[in-house]
Amino acid sequence: MVVGADGLHSTVRRLAFGPERDVVRHLGLYVATTPLGEAPEHPHDVLLHNTPGRLVAIHPVRGEAGVAFIFRHPAVVDFDHTDAARHRQILTDAYARERGWRIPELLARARQADDLYFDAVTRVVLPCWSSGRVTLLGDAAASVSLFGDGSSLAIAGARTLAAALAGHEPAAALRRYEAEHRRRTDRRGRSTGLVASVLVPRSRPGVAVRNALARVLPAG
Repeated sequence: MVVGADGLHSTVRRLAFGPERDVVRHLGLYVATTPLGEAPEHPHDVLLHNTPGRLVAIHPVRGEAGVAFIFRHPAVVDFDHTDAARHRQILTDAYARERGWRIPELLARARQADDLYFDAVTRVVLPCWSSGRVTLLGDAAASVSLFGDGSSLAIAGARTLAAALAGHEPAAALRRYEAEHRRRTDRRGRSTGLVASVLVPRSRPGVAVRNALARVLPAG
C-alpha cells in the first residue's frame, strides 16, 4: 500500500488523483507567519489587531513569540506555494496602507525573515480518498488549512486507518477508514465560513460585534 500523508500540497495525491487545482478550493484568505526570535511579552495570550479584512497577531509558540498575518484576498492566479519572493510581495501589498499598532514594524520583520511561511487558506475536496491501494491521510485528504485542527485530525485518521487495516482486507479497510473519518473532517469543513468571519471580519461593524461577543462569552 501507499499512504499519502504529505500535506496540503501532496505529491502522492497529484500522482494518484490529478492536479492540485482540481481538488483544492480557495477560502478567500491568505496567511503568513514567522517567529520573531524573542520571548513573548504575554506568554499565555494571543494579541490580535484587526482592521476590515486584515488581522495581525502576536502569539506564543514553544516559549517564543511569533507573528501571523491573516488577510482576505481573492485567489492569486497561478499561485505557487514555493515562490517566496511573490509571497513577500503579496503580503506587502495587502498591508501597505496599514499604519496602526505595530503593523509597519512587524511587516518589515516578516519581509526580512528567512523562514516566512506563506500560503492560501484552502480546503481539499475529494470525492474519494483511495484509488486501488493508494490512500490519503491528513491534510492530503481533507485539509481545511488554518481552521481545521489538521494535526489532531491527522493523528485521529492514522489511528482509524490502522484499526481498519488490522481487521479487514485492504479494499474494505479503506472504505471503512474513509466512512468513519469523513464524519470528523466534514464537520470541521462546514464551520470554515463562520470561523473566518469571526477571525477576520469584513467590516468595522463586524469587528465591533466580534469584540463585543468576546467580552461576554466565557473564557476557555
